[in-house]
Amino acid sequence: MADTAFSPSPALCDAGQPQSGGGVTIGERHGLGIATMQARRSQEAALRERIRQHFLIELPSSFTLVRAGEVAFVGISPEHWLALHERDRHLFSASLRQVTSPLASIADQSGGYAVFRVGGRAIRQTLAKGFAVDLHPRAFRVGDAATTIVAHIGATIWRCDDDADGSARFEIAVFRSLAQSFWTWFSDSAAEFGCSWQAT
Repeated sequence: MADTAFSPSPALCDAGQPQSGGGVTIGERHGLGIATMQARRSQEAALRERIRQHFLIELPSSFTLVRAGEVAFVGISPEHWLALHERDRHLFSASLRQVTSPLASIADQSGGYAVFRVGGRAIRQTLAKGFAVDLHPRAFRVGDAATTIVAHIGATIWRCDDDADGSARFEIAVFRSLAQSFWTWFSDSAAEFGCSWQAT
């Protein structure tokens, strides 16, 4: 019997009406392959070497993001990473499992997480209302990441390259079941600056 690939609908079916001002933007990333990867006992060094050989990338040893082509790894706790592929939603976790076996435990999270890209001239002021993380550009550089709590919602945030106008951009991963709660907090926090939804 042939396998059937399911494509989850967007985590936010109705993001509401844009607000005037346009100081903040948000959009949901679609089509990402997402998996969590945890080194098995005493296998971290071997796992790092396996990832280095296969993806030509060094796994982060701290709360940072590293990227090679369409693949990225975000350090979320000791010996534990969030792995992302730009397009390969349906096959990424299976291929990562093959690459890392038997050195790591892989869990497919492509339907378990929602990832939002946020930016705009007032994005730091907006995020500061809930994220207990110093997002000043000297403290949180491009590629830095943090796992924290915002409005009682677990979230992992990392800083992307700045937008063309020089404003900061971040991506935020939350559990898909809490995406609507996150949007409610974010839109309320951004209301004074104006918030617009952007296709990503």
